[in-house]
Parts: sequence; C-alpha cells; structure tokens
Amino acid sequence: MSMSKIYLGIDPGSDGYLAVIDNDEYRFLPIKDTPMLEIGKFVGEFRDTQCVAVLEDVHSVFGSSAQGTFNFGLSKGFLLGLLIAHRIPYVLVAPKDWQSGVWINADKEYTTQKQKLKNGGEKTVRKVDTKQTSYNAALRLFPDVDFRKSARCTKPHDGKVDALLMAEYGRRMNL
Repeated sequence: MSMSKIYLGIDPGSDGYLAVIDNDEYRFLPIKDTPMLEIGKFVGEFRDTQCVAVLEDVHSVFGSSAQGTFNFGLSKGFLLGLLIAHRIPYVLVAPKDWQSGVWINADKEYTTQKQKLKNGGEKTVRKVDTKQTSYNAALRLFPDVDFRKSARCTKPHDGKVDALLMAEYGRRMNL
C-alpha cells in the first residue's frame, strides 16, 4: 500500500506560516513567536514521509529596511536549511506562479491607485489586490478552514492563507 503524498506550503515572511495538506486534513504553524526548535520539530515530522514542500521564492522588497531584508533572508534560509537537513524534497516558487496556479478570475478583486506621471500629472491604475484575491481563492477551495491566526482575531491571516494555497499549488502540480 503506497502512502499518499503530503504537501507542505511555506510562506517564509516574518509573519509567515507553514501549512500542511495531508489527504483532507490541514495543519498550520505560525513562524512568528514559534521557537526555531519547534519549527524544526514540525518540519522533521515529515522526514520519512512522501512529502514535498513548496517554499515561496521571494526576494528583498524595494523600500524595505536593511534589518527587514536581513530578517526575511534569515527566515527563508533557515527554512530552506530545515528542508535540506530533513531530506524533504522542495521547490522554490515565485508568488506570481503559485498565484496563477490557484486563482481563478472570479477570485480577483482590484484596488485603484493614483500614479504620478513624469510630466506632473496623475493617472489612476487598477491593480489586483493580491491579499484579498488569495483569501477569496482560499475560501472557495477550503470553505471549512478558519484562516484567522486565533479565535480572538477578526481578520484572516495572510501568511496562513498563502501557505495553504502554496501547498494546494504543489498538490495541483503533482510535485
């Protein structure tokens, strides 16, 4: 009897999450306020399983502070090291790639922003609101999952949403 594949989605941001899809069961672990040892134990649970991880391949964000960029890189490097140390196969996926793999047009919500032109004028630009669009996709795909960080929270947690959508992307791509 073969084991079913387990998918681990990882949003490496400072307020990121790890999300697991194991058949139709979902587990989550926040990165923020979780000791590194506990994150290591959590990832280690999948060492001898049919698990593949999808780690968001993100880079420094323009305008971020040096400390913010350093912490972001530290988190991504730590998580990548855990996957390697526990011999868990992984793929690095750019946000636009996993998003296009799980979003449908009906999920998309837009925001409008004013953009200054070189000649001093302004134009209005319509952009996809990635946070709300991802949440819409997550609600459509996982209607029974609570995406709040805790029962006291009133809003969904972006990192939790993104991590589960990355795990779903891995499942859809049959990684």
